[in-house]
Amino acid sequence: MVRVYRFKVALKHRKRLWRRIEIKGTQTLGDLDSIIREAFKHDAWDHLSMFFRGRVWRSKDLGEINPFEGGSGAKRRIDGLDLSKGDKMEYVYDFGDDIQHIVTLERIVELDETGDYPRVVSQNKPRYMYCEVCERLGKKVIAPWICIDCSNEEGRDVLLCDDCVTKGHDDHYAEDMLY
Repeated sequence: MVRVYRFKVALKHRKRLWRRIEIKGTQTLGDLDSIIREAFKHDAWDHLSMFFRGRVWRSKDLGEINPFEGGSGAKRRIDGLDLSKGDKMEYVYDFGDDIQHIVTLERIVELDETGDYPRVVSQNKPRYMYCEVCERLGKKVIAPWICIDCSNEEGRDVLLCDDCVTKGHDDHYAEDMLY
């Protein structure tokens, strides 16, 4: 019997940013890694990641995921991890930036529907922030971009809308904002 595992995955240092992910027990940590990268807008192709049972660096690692070669954890099946409801893992994406996530198993159920797995089934309600250029002009326009060049230069987040990122920052490095 195939079981479905539902995890709540939250950024460790921004806990209000979370996603609920369902994955079949027959799928792997490599599959879970892929959906976490997608759900949190992490680069899918160029950084190592790793799952840990317990706290990062102080517990048993479950293996790294190398997007090029697989890695020691990529083929480990979810149902082989011996997890119970309430158990936590930690997930680190990009050892340079050290983006840490708390992965909590919320429930295990029998597969009762068809569909694509793994999948994101819910996420936090976004708390949108506004484009600072438009705000100075008295407009409230949601900022889907953060200008990394300006943020580094000014020592604070510089948030921009689509129009402002293409008009005044088209030669800068900008990334999607995560809400």
